[in-house]
Amino acid sequence: MLCKLCLQDKPLLKESHIIPDFMYQGLFDQAHSLYKINLENFKQTKKLYNGEYEPNLLCADCDNNIIGGYENYASVVLYGDRLSRGENIFFENRKNVHGVIFTYCQGIDYLKFKLFLLSILWRASISTRKFFENVNLGPYEDKIRAMILNGNPGEPLDFPCFLSTYKNLQDLPDEVIGQPKKYRTENILGYTFFIGGFVYIYLISKIKKPDWLSEVAIKKNNEMSIAHMNREQAKNLINHFAQIDLIK
Repeated sequence: MLCKLCLQDKPLLKESHIIPDFMYQGLFDQAHSLYKINLENFKQTKKLYNGEYEPNLLCADCDNNIIGGYENYASVVLYGDRLSRGENIFFENRKNVHGVIFTYCQGIDYLKFKLFLLSILWRASISTRKFFENVNLGPYEDKIRAMILNGNPGEPLDFPCFLSTYKNLQDLPDEVIGQPKKYRTENILGYTFFIGGFVYIYLISKIKKPDWLSEVAIKKNNEMSIAHMNREQAKNLINHFAQIDLIK
């Protein structure tokens, strides 16, 4: 069977995760079973399964070496795993002229982190699982596939992704993964992923991107900013993904 990434006829893995394991931090027990958080009562949980995965998508080399290499690096950036020798990432919380608090990140590898972000979007698009049914990249799917395979992150505003978080708000649940959603605003097509207290917003359309986007998406000089949501923004986000008013 053909691997979806390299398009080579190779044995395919029985399990390829769409969202990598490390992004489920706090949702797994010691037996590696996933727990679904009850948003009406954060202390109540329900054991489900071991994450969103799918058989017969990728060969071992593409899954473990190409995409796996990007995942290993992203786990360092997002969750503080150990850096390789010679790597140094600087984080600092700042406030912009509009009063928005954000984390300024310096030293993040543009190629590795950008391709990690694109790999999540691409895998969601090729997946047949119902959880990812809203993600369909159409003609962009093969373009992003080639970027991942060839180690080509493109320009900063080629399929950019920007992040925001509410992990600084201790009273709201961050052990939540929401079904990705498609949106269109100002004639821009995009997708939103809600994973473990982070929001990943991808812009897909080729038309002119908003001016502010170049300030927050990862840049070739290895800088990036992650905006902090206030409580009202985080509440609206959780309620939006849950589709009912769970957080008052």
